[in-house]
Amino acid sequence: MKLPRRKFEIIQEHAVRDLPYECCGLLVGRKVVDHRGNIDNIVVEVAPCRNVLYYGKENGFEIAYNEFIDVEREAHSLGLVVVGSYHSHINSTAVPSRNDIDFASAGHSMLIISLYGGVPREVTSWLRRDSGGFHQEQIKVIA
Repeated sequence: MKLPRRKFEIIQEHAVRDLPYECCGLLVGRKVVDHRGNIDNIVVEVAPCRNVLYYGKENGFEIAYNEFIDVEREAHSLGLVVVGSYHSHINSTAVPSRNDIDFASAGHSMLIISLYGGVPREVTSWLRRDSGGFHQEQIKVIA
């Protein structure tokens, strides 16, 4: 995944601002697929969303369906697509939970930022495989 530095900073700011709850948002950009079928998601824009999970926002998130559709529609109008999502983990590692795995579709990048004591400590990204499950992908922060 490639992510502009300012967009990375926006994600960090969102995570801290939404404490003590998990933040969540969508990653908009382009999917680049090489000749072997490997996917590299190029993020152009981030869309911070509201965590609408009814109960347990400290350990989970939910993006409203209508908010997802609005972001997807705007992305398409710009010739882009939703390439993934991001969310925070509070006082736990930046590894996908069972709920995270269920949320993502094939080719979806899931960026997770973990905060300990209110401070960002670890950021990882996980790409959903066609066959299910995730593998960790490199995050390249670009100018």
